[in-house]
Amino acid sequence: MARITTSVRRRLERGRRRQKKINGNPAYRGRPRFYSFDASLRIAGVGLLHDIVSLKTGILPTRTTRKGELRAAEKLWSEDVWLLASPLGGDASLDEHVQWLWDTIAPHQDYFREVILQSTSTDIVLGCFSESPYPYFTVKNEPLRLLMNLGVGVSFNFTCV
Repeated sequence: MARITTSVRRRLERGRRRQKKINGNPAYRGRPRFYSFDASLRIAGVGLLHDIVSLKTGILPTRTTRKGELRAAEKLWSEDVWLLASPLGGDASLDEHVQWLWDTIAPHQDYFREVILQSTSTDIVLGCFSESPYPYFTVKNEPLRLLMNLGVGVSFNFTCV
């Protein structure tokens, strides 16, 4: 049986509350569907470098995990992960989130390329939380230079309520 993480539960509850507002108040009916975005850089398999990355760049990760640490429900993390998430919140556009990542990483891009070469996988995770049954988003060319300059892939995280 699949387990739902606490953060996903919170998002689902926020979506349910918003849906109740929309259904209970006809004034909401004409408004566009709710969208909330986030973006993060995820580097896996570099557990020995977690502290060194912060020392060399001055960037503190949003979260780190170590291989073998307890994850949830007696499961263990199968890999080290260093995660840097945009702190801008759900009101910011996806472009703003990706731009924040680029502005944070750009001064240290050469070092991050070295770290990425040692990783087992690295990607930019673009998140979209929406009431739309068919969510979509666009990102302008300028913020996407993060992907091109670091040579990383992109992952998408859609949560629909």
